[in-house]
Parts: sequence; C-alpha cells; structure tokens
Amino acid sequence: MELNGVAYSHDHLHRLSDTADRMADDVSEARIRFETSWGRARAALGDDDYARMYWQAHGQRMENIGIGLELLATALREEATKLQRASKTYKAGNDASTVRT
Repeated sequence: MELNGVAYSHDHLHRLSDTADRMADDVSEARIRFETSWGRARAALGDDDYARMYWQAHGQRMENIGIGLELLATALREEATKLQRASKTYKAGNDASTVRT
C-alpha cells in the first residue's frame, strides 16, 4: 500500500499501531502523574490568600494541561485502532489477491 509516496506493508501498519497504542499509554500515565502532582501542589499551598490567588491565576492553565493530555491519549488510541483496521484490511486484501496453486 502506498500513501503520500510512502509504501506501507502489513508489518509496518502493525508496528505503527502498536507504537501509537504504547504512546497513548505513556500519555495516559503522564496525565495521571500530572494530576497527582497538581493535587499535591494544591494541598501543599493550603487555603490561604496566596493559594487562592495562585489557583485563580494558574488553575485554568493547569486544568487545560490535564485536558490536553487526555485528548492526546484519546487521539492516539483512535489512531491505533484505525491503523489496526488498516493492517487487517491490507492483510486480507493481500491474501485475497495472492494466486494459489
């Protein structure tokens, strides 16, 4: 199979799928670590005037980082699924087009 001048085989698609899936896992783990660190920082700052001002100034940004990590993990998983389907379709097409004697 060729796309944008790059030739892909069943094995290439399978490896791309596995890599995208592993990347999704890594991003999900990073999001969990981020949220844990964010929670600990929030607890460490306490609930005084400084802490409230800090979270008012930075809280939305921190929340957006967490959302961005979740969106990235979701997108990577969706791509992994698409690549798995493409790999299966490619293999089935290749098998169907093989001349058997």
